[in-house]
Amino acid sequence: MTKQEIREKVLDMRRSLTSKYIEDESAKIYEHLMDSGLFDGAKQVLSYSDFDNEVKTAMLTGWLMFHGIRLCLPCVYQKEMFAADIKSAVLELSRFGIAQPKYEKASFAAPEELDIVIVPGIAFDRGGRRIGFGCGYYDRFLKRATKAKKIALAYDFQIVDFIPEETHDIPVDIIITPDGRIR
Repeated sequence: MTKQEIREKVLDMRRSLTSKYIEDESAKIYEHLMDSGLFDGAKQVLSYSDFDNEVKTAMLTGWLMFHGIRLCLPCVYQKEMFAADIKSAVLELSRFGIAQPKYEKASFAAPEELDIVIVPGIAFDRGGRRIGFGCGYYDRFLKRATKAKKIALAYDFQIVDFIPEETHDIPVDIIITPDGRIR
């Protein structure tokens, strides 16, 4: 299958999820994530605002803020993605309908200073390859986030046998699913 065929198939599945499924599976993923020890020593984390039935990140957001870890959200501005401190600006909806800090008011973390990047995606394979929406924002950003652990949160059905890789693709290091950890 092509990337586009995988994207369409998995998105159709994700869009048909019930709110109970999303809440239950997101809670399992969060539990595995918290048990992983991956946040030990982390000082700056880029997460994402979930939308369109993605794995929920609210529990993680609360945990990070409670523990005093600097939390950033992606902020897309003029075709580039930045890591905007969540406390630095009010949230607005991006052109994609995703909550992000208002660019003009935000303070930013340099990609190379981040300890962890929580990477969204539509589909992943066991090699860490991912399919997003095809805009390349994350791949360009991850190329610069050289020391960060790249962690994906995914429902089990989002794990596919194989994703074709392109030269600009940046894989994730770890995938957390309701069944545990991959890689």
